[in-house]
Amino acid sequence: MFPTTVRLSGTAIGTQIGFALGGFAPTVAQWIAGGGPGGWPPVAALVLGACIISACAALTARETCRIALADIDAGSERRDAHGAEDASPAPRFSREPAPDPLQPRVP
Repeated sequence: MFPTTVRLSGTAIGTQIGFALGGFAPTVAQWIAGGGPGGWPPVAALVLGACIISACAALTARETCRIALADIDAGSERRDAHGAEDASPAPRFSREPAPDPLQPRVP
């Protein structure tokens, strides 16, 4: 869904916005429920609306389980902020393993 260079940030920001909005849900539910035993239908409608929004988001999200990370990164780097293709080629990444930090460096 997000390129590897911003995956953690993209996921964290989305999660925190969801927590910030979801944290007010009990307050909103209490406000729209009012008093008495007949206050639950508006709260049920609120929960139904949240479920529909969540389902739409999940159904429209792009599935990336069978796409290589390099392809996801290359596709996102060739687009600008407006979704237009960039004329520059995608950068090449090295597939060499990272050096072992526990091994001493040889000058």
